[in-house]
Amino acid sequence: MSPRRVVDAGAVKALAVDVDGTLTDPERNVSLEAVEALRSLDKAGVPVMLASGNVLPIAYGLSQYLGFKGPVIAENGGIVYYHRQVHVLGDQTKPMEAFEYLRSKMPAERLFTDRWRETEIGLLPSIDYPEVKRMLEGMGVDVETTGFAVHIMRSGMNKLVGVRKAAELLGISLDDVAAFGDSENDEQMIRECGWGIAVGNAAEGTKRAASYVAKSEDGAGIVEGLEWLGLVQRCSGKIICRLSAVKRVP
Repeated sequence: MSPRRVVDAGAVKALAVDVDGTLTDPERNVSLEAVEALRSLDKAGVPVMLASGNVLPIAYGLSQYLGFKGPVIAENGGIVYYHRQVHVLGDQTKPMEAFEYLRSKMPAERLFTDRWRETEIGLLPSIDYPEVKRMLEGMGVDVETTGFAVHIMRSGMNKLVGVRKAAELLGISLDDVAAFGDSENDEQMIRECGWGIAVGNAAEGTKRAASYVAKSEDGAGIVEGLEWLGLVQRCSGKIICRLSAVKRVP
């Protein structure tokens, strides 16, 4: 695990939370326990930022209906939404060129949600991931898998880029952010944020990048990580926010 400074609950000013495989189980059922804990922190003034590989309409809708008020990071950092402003950080030119080349060499089917995707290409997870990485090497793109999809992104694009922009919009630094994730596309933000929590089902590389590895999987791992951060505690079966309501980060 990566070394981190001592946990000070009051120093955590925002939470960056992956969705698939972290906030959800393998069937993409959202953890209601994790949502309860995260929502209590958001209300106490610690913005929750969903950081997803999914497209903005889905990530934005999920964030809104779960009651989170932080920026929304979509398309693996390629797009950040906050306060009715959309910041496009990625570029689909190279990923599209790579995809056209790929499908000339092997069957490659894009995700249904790619009709709304603006900065990258998403492929069905059934594709041969190692072969895709090999074939697209040197084409100016990065290829990552989440277990739910294979993403082709412009080289250097990842969730950390989006989290850095979101932190800038909040007026805080990466050192003030605690990040939660499970897949290789979460590894950079978990390594570089102030605190990185890998849930129990995380990939080995993601666990190595983390400052804390939860024993519990998926949403239960988020709650365990929040307990480790000193942000929540369990009391008589309930999850209690340990922070007093504070002025929300603008």
